[in-house]
Amino acid sequence: MFSTPHFSECFDTLTEDQKDDEFRARQHHEEEISSLPRHEGWRQLSLRLYKGFWFPEAILPGVLSLRHHLRPTSSDIFLVSFPKSGTTWLKALAFAISTRKPELLQSRHPQDCSPNLETFFAGPRVPDLDALPSPRQLSTHIPYSVLPKSVHDSPCRIIYLCREPKDTLVSTYHFVNGMHRPEAAPQMPLTEAVELFCKGLTMYGPVWEHQLEYWQESQRRPEKVLFLKYEDLMADPEAIVRRMAEYMGKPFSAAEEMNGMVGEIVRFSSFEKLSGLEINKVGLWGKEFDLDHLAIKKSSFFRNGKVGDWTEHFTAEMAERFDAIARDKFHQSGLTHSHSSV
Repeated sequence: MFSTPHFSECFDTLTEDQKDDEFRARQHHEEEISSLPRHEGWRQLSLRLYKGFWFPEAILPGVLSLRHHLRPTSSDIFLVSFPKSGTTWLKALAFAISTRKPELLQSRHPQDCSPNLETFFAGPRVPDLDALPSPRQLSTHIPYSVLPKSVHDSPCRIIYLCREPKDTLVSTYHFVNGMHRPEAAPQMPLTEAVELFCKGLTMYGPVWEHQLEYWQESQRRPEKVLFLKYEDLMADPEAIVRRMAEYMGKPFSAAEEMNGMVGEIVRFSSFEKLSGLEINKVGLWGKEFDLDHLAIKKSSFFRNGKVGDWTEHFTAEMAERFDAIARDKFHQSGLTHSHSSV
């Protein structure tokens, strides 16, 4: 039986000298973070500008720490996406492909199938990633240019899931409004969220630069980055699962194809299946990191997962503004979003 150690088991026992070094490093990180531009437009979600991208302030210590500590192995698979772009689905699929036991998703939240690195490293202790089973599946929202050089130089592989930015904004809007906030605090109007998002003032934003960096690297080094689109995954999940399996070095055998393994992985990983499970509806995710302020309702990771949900929220003017930015940012890159309004 495949078993992923609980995250609390994946922390180093440091020597006194190592503890002193880590304490000094974290002090330095705190000083660096305090000097960065700050924005609090998303109400309870403070952002800091670091290397051209806006990071949640609570997560930034983890970003700096992993840039120092992370040592990828050649067999590592990094699962990457911009927030609210299908991360939970990507984790579930990769886990089921790797284990060939999709039924295990009935007893664990997909977010527990691979650790989010920046959250993992943001805690008070240095994680020991060697405690994770090999090949390790590690997830992150960090832009490609901000990843540690060790990841760029390593033969490890990256699977990136891209989503139409308008749908990403709508999902982000509902996610942030559903996070822990004072009961009396009003929800952010959608018009305000659109304004901030278009300026790049959102978690890990700007989204267009985030997507473009991974797209360009996938064009330069297709063996390094497998670039997938959420809309293609929705349209033909079995085809995408086969692509993922090949890329992960886990192709399906003729016997597995005949026995319907691909279909089983898609079925157990589907939004309908996962969102209906009690383990995905009750409780908080993230408390194991000793960071209560990062704990999120498990149900928040499942809303509707639809393609084109933005059409129920956007005005024509909002949609055109997004599409104009995309035309400008993606000009001559070859990257397009087929479900845009243009």
